[in-house]
Amino acid sequence: MSMERVELPQLHQHPLIPFNRFVSGWCYLCNPFNLLIQSNPNENIYGGYRCNELGCEKVVFHKDCAKPLKEINHSFHPDHPLKLIIPTIPLQDSQPHTCFCGRSFKTGYCCSICDFKLEMECATRPEPLVLPESSYGHEHPLKLVCETCLKQSPKFCKACVKYVSQTNPHYRCQECEEFVIHVDCLVFPPQYHTSHPQHQLNSFRGQVPDYADKNCLLCEKEFDQEHHQLYHCDVCNFSICRECISNPPPVDVECLKTHEHQLHLVPRLIDFTCNACGTKGNRSPYFCLKCNFMIHRECIDLPRVININRHDHRITYTPRLRHGEWKCKVCRQKVDGFNGVYTCSKCPTFSVHSRCATRKDVWDMVEREGSPEEEEEIAPYEVIDDNTIRHFSHDHNLGFNNDGVILSESTLCTACVLQISSEPFYICKQQQCDFILHEKCANLPRKKRHVRNNLPFTLHTDSHFKFRCGLCFQYSTGFRYESAFDVNIDVRCASISDSIEHESHPHPLYYYSTSNDRRCSRCEKQVDFVFRCDECEDYILDGKCASLPKKVMRNRYDDHPLFLSYGDMNVDEKYWCESCETKVDPKRGFYTCNDCGVVLHISCVFGDFSYIMPGSFIYVVFGLKDVYIWEGYMKSSKEEVVSNNSICRPLCVVCNSRCKLPSVLKTMLKETTLGEDFNDMQRRTWLRVSFFIFDKRVENEDLSCFQGLFLCPEAVSLLLHNFCIYHISPPGHEFGAAPVFSSDPCPSVEDQILDIKHKDRVLGLILYIASMQSTLTV
Repeated sequence: MSMERVELPQLHQHPLIPFNRFVSGWCYLCNPFNLLIQSNPNENIYGGYRCNELGCEKVVFHKDCAKPLKEINHSFHPDHPLKLIIPTIPLQDSQPHTCFCGRSFKTGYCCSICDFKLEMECATRPEPLVLPESSYGHEHPLKLVCETCLKQSPKFCKACVKYVSQTNPHYRCQECEEFVIHVDCLVFPPQYHTSHPQHQLNSFRGQVPDYADKNCLLCEKEFDQEHHQLYHCDVCNFSICRECISNPPPVDVECLKTHEHQLHLVPRLIDFTCNACGTKGNRSPYFCLKCNFMIHRECIDLPRVININRHDHRITYTPRLRHGEWKCKVCRQKVDGFNGVYTCSKCPTFSVHSRCATRKDVWDMVEREGSPEEEEEIAPYEVIDDNTIRHFSHDHNLGFNNDGVILSESTLCTACVLQISSEPFYICKQQQCDFILHEKCANLPRKKRHVRNNLPFTLHTDSHFKFRCGLCFQYSTGFRYESAFDVNIDVRCASISDSIEHESHPHPLYYYSTSNDRRCSRCEKQVDFVFRCDECEDYILDGKCASLPKKVMRNRYDDHPLFLSYGDMNVDEKYWCESCETKVDPKRGFYTCNDCGVVLHISCVFGDFSYIMPGSFIYVVFGLKDVYIWEGYMKSSKEEVVSNNSICRPLCVVCNSRCKLPSVLKTMLKETTLGEDFNDMQRRTWLRVSFFIFDKRVENEDLSCFQGLFLCPEAVSLLLHNFCIYHISPPGHEFGAAPVFSSDPCPSVEDQILDIKHKDRVLGLILYIASMQSTLTV
């Protein structure tokens, strides 16, 4: 059965489908500005129209807004009717209009005689557009206004004495300018409500009564702690919020997708189990008296057929399962087979709670009912013969090799940028081409779903594109999977599912999209997107630690395989790194040889450039707290990642030691534009420097790289992070300084550095170097 679709090209470029569910969001027509302000709380939309295309989940319309009246009468403009203004096609070329409140709009109403115009929100809002004289003790009328930008100094509401945002609708005196009132601070007279018709509800502005519930009876929203706007019946102890007064939920709902009978609202505090999702509720369910069926209002009209990022097949909503042992694939909790659940027709044991399946970080927000199944996946290569393929990422034929020979350490897979080692691989048959792929990388699907985003990912193979993986946060030039909103993950992380078995912990670790401000149990970094143990909830790993290779072959320090190992979290052990000859904290992890006992820091095996193919050009940006690599396409640059495989290893100009990692950064700064010269001469010069940067970030306790800054004055372009930053003013740049003449002595950079006290505590440094010939700003 196909879903009804409505074409409204003046409102949105895609067809819209009707829905009966309760959506928390903003109407795309009457509240377009709130979509841009993330801090504004959502409103409740009870049925309407929505876009069913990928990436358009926020496009929602009220029923009345999707099919607005062509003419209305408004109480503020009673003499003439207001006619509908709709945008022309294409939408971006539509002529904007200005509302009575000051906002610009494209869809609304206007008077053809008086040129009086209202946007959709002002045309439908219950509050008056102008408050009469003597309102709130003020002698002048108060007009509803809304600025498109901050034009005036901060204002504070005269009712609640809280800050008033000028970009949100509020009342302001047009003569005094200083007298402003929040819209939410208006006090309305007692009124009846559809969900409580027996008594009038009184408007409260102030403290919530001690005996009353602190949350709205209908939507469960906590009452506004600033304005304390609620409507209360002191006879029945019935309290609802301001939004539910102006936008009441329907008393009766008909939705055959949910239940065969009409559902009725029960507006009271009551504990129940929802038949649609199986979870508990404590207030205002919808109820069918004939069937004893109860449901959360947000579970009405659940989608029938959907795709989620935890499964490769479509899943379908099932009102009931048979009795059995079921476990949710997302939260891994028990599934009650007597309530609604999502299942897969191709995988009999697969089940997901309704609430888990429709989470915004799991479901792609597209209903698939009535739409055909996706086409067969396109193979990533064409088979030429038993040992030859033509991969879509390469122009030449690739030959298969499964001899088990161990290739050199510098032979890296183009896709994952890891050693080929002894694994089966495909290699280009052209002699002058070094393109090579692991067999498993050659079979990577061109499209897939992954827990990192609710929308599908597509495989991209451009080796000139530099990106930062959205799961492990490592920079790479290998193949990448790209999804909407610029979410990229490398192929190593793409192979990780929502659960992993990791050598650092005895129990399985499961993916969570937030760490709740907790740190990785191993590297102690705080990031989102972590893997956590459900049995030991205090144990988590970030994406970088979770994706480290378990085995490394042909390392320069040992001919045997090196295995990723971890020490006991509760035992103090001491090891020494074979590479840098410093202590190793086994709790953070290390690589070791099971035959020789060699121990290496993880950072001495994998550095910042380890997933960037040697020969790649990059652009490094040194920020105040981190070092960044410019993401995007780059075929030439002044900075190049090169293999560190020469007999004589280069000397790092930062830490003044020999570079030990497989890759280093070679930088040639030419024609670097410098800052303006002092005395308004605006002279420029050029700096030419060639140096290497050691491929290892500075640890907090390591001062060697900072000392290298003083040993090598050429490294003035390096700004390290996480410590104090000193600003050295050149002569003539100090506040109140006298003009500097050519005959005046100019101290060298070294002299200025020596003037800094406690320089051994500084890791970050900003230098301003000036002379009569040039000025350098870094």
